Amino acid sequence: MIHPQPTRIGVSGATVLRIIFPVMLLGICGAVLWQDIAAMDTAAIWQAVAQVTWMQWALAGVATWCSFQAIGRYDAMWHRHLKTGVPPWLARRSGIRAIAIAQTLGFGALTGSLVRWYSLPRMTLWQATRVSVAVTVAFSACWAVWALLALLWLGGHAGVSPFVPIVIVVAAIPVGLWVRHQFAPGLRGKDIAALLCLTAIDLFCAAVALYLVIPQGADIAFLPLLAAYVIALGVGLIANTPGGAGAFELTLLSLLPMATPEPLIAAIIAFRIVYYLIPATLALLALARPAPAQADDPTAAAMWGLTQQSGETGRIGNVDLLLGDLPLILTTLGPQPKPVPVTAFWKQAVCQGKLPVCYNADPRTALATRNSGWQVRRVAIEAILRPADWTTAGGRRQTLRRKLKQAARAGIVVEALKSSPTAELQNIARSWALSHGGEYGFSMGRFCPQYIAGQRIFLIKKDGYSIGFISFHTSADEWMLDLIRHKDNVPDGAIHAAIVAAIDVAKDEAVQRLSLASVPDPRVTPRFWANSRAGLAQFKRSFGPVWVPRYHAAPNRCVFWLGGLIIWAAIYRPVANLPWKLAAKLKFFLQKYQLWRAGSPLRL
Repeated sequence: MIHPQPTRIGVSGATVLRIIFPVMLLGICGAVLWQDIAAMDTAAIWQAVAQVTWMQWALAGVATWCSFQAIGRYDAMWHRHLKTGVPPWLARRSGIRAIAIAQTLGFGALTGSLVRWYSLPRMTLWQATRVSVAVTVAFSACWAVWALLALLWLGGHAGVSPFVPIVIVVAAIPVGLWVRHQFAPGLRGKDIAALLCLTAIDLFCAAVALYLVIPQGADIAFLPLLAAYVIALGVGLIANTPGGAGAFELTLLSLLPMATPEPLIAAIIAFRIVYYLIPATLALLALARPAPAQADDPTAAAMWGLTQQSGETGRIGNVDLLLGDLPLILTTLGPQPKPVPVTAFWKQAVCQGKLPVCYNADPRTALATRNSGWQVRRVAIEAILRPADWTTAGGRRQTLRRKLKQAARAGIVVEALKSSPTAELQNIARSWALSHGGEYGFSMGRFCPQYIAGQRIFLIKKDGYSIGFISFHTSADEWMLDLIRHKDNVPDGAIHAAIVAAIDVAKDEAVQRLSLASVPDPRVTPRFWANSRAGLAQFKRSFGPVWVPRYHAAPNRCVFWLGGLIIWAAIYRPVANLPWKLAAKLKFFLQKYQLWRAGSPLRL
């Protein structure tokens, strides 16, 4: 009889070494550092920490925020190259949380992997680990480049051997090649340049945060501090101790021998608080919040598809809400499955240092906010259809029937896509953006292959060529119109035909509600604003929808108009669309010039 061999459960020697080595190194560095600190005036150190003013703390906090924003974009870039399907804004947020916690607890790649995995439920642990390793190794390689420059600058002042930079260069080249081969073989030169720039911004802003909390009267110049910080940070990363503790301080003290040690140690303590303790605490609090429903949850609203681009889901007062990702304001976005808990929403906004706003809210939320004393105003109306009993008959849809006949005479064919031909749709979207001066944002949605991958798409063709498409956010029982993109000179009725085809498919799939999205309410909004959307309102009116009011709400009149201005800028993107607007003007004048050359009168 053959007895099965018992399974041996254990930990490899390499794993034990990886865990024990940082602990041993922390103990050694701590002992050495304690001897140096024991020789200092500890009372003077704490007195120097107390001398840091609130303005210094605040400015250091701003520099810390800029540093984390830069390094958070590492995650967005690697998520894109590794094709995880995570939206850039969500990748940045999870990356910032992972870095804030990992740099404080140590064991960067391992801790970062677990935080990213927890923050992004759709990702597997293997995907999160790949992102964490890629971010860690790529940052280390980019750091080596800037550490080389720092060593060359400090070489004449700190007695650094000229062979040290050579060793760093020799080590950085194979590491960079391995990263590119292992994680992103398609990494281009501009991507590498972007990584180097992001690393430089991160290092510079972190050094600024350290410089800003130096007590007044300490004679420490910024450039030597910057170079010493870059090197000390790398030594701390190599040590892999929590926050690089011990190794970071010893390196910084040795590279700045001319600095008075007490103020420098006080600055390091304050820096630890503002750059490590506070971000890690905020990240842990964010992770401790209950996970909200995901956009692909069966109970989620169709509009929650915006979480793939410009929104996020959040649980406030045990209610899952779609929130807008905007500066200065925390805003609910569109109608919510349940009324917004006003008090809890206000507290959540204050905790994030933002102002609460409800944008495009439904009547239930408008009533709840009005009862709480908020400023509420009706601003839009949403066109709603019931596919089950919708037809093209009736006097209200006479214009629609005429448009459909025009589309049929023009040979328009609408095809429901099961998979999106990215290049074909991208060409249409680019042509539309060029003609319209760019794409809208925030609640309007922008074309992106990853963004529309989860949508229902209807392609418009004429004579076998694709000339436009429309897309819908979808949920279990609701569809919502999102993108309408087409080339120039699209035949009349083509978009109408695409909408009708979508309604027929929704009816076959027993979709209960189909939304054609909102337009400004002409009865309560300024005339110039309503007139700018008159054509869109007329287009939607041709389908004979039921019009449902939508509201804008804020705690007071000042926040009401400030929030409206911020949302307007997020939708129309005046800065981001400037290149598109210039290109549209250039295209317009080129067309006029060609007509003039052909003999037509020049009319601008």
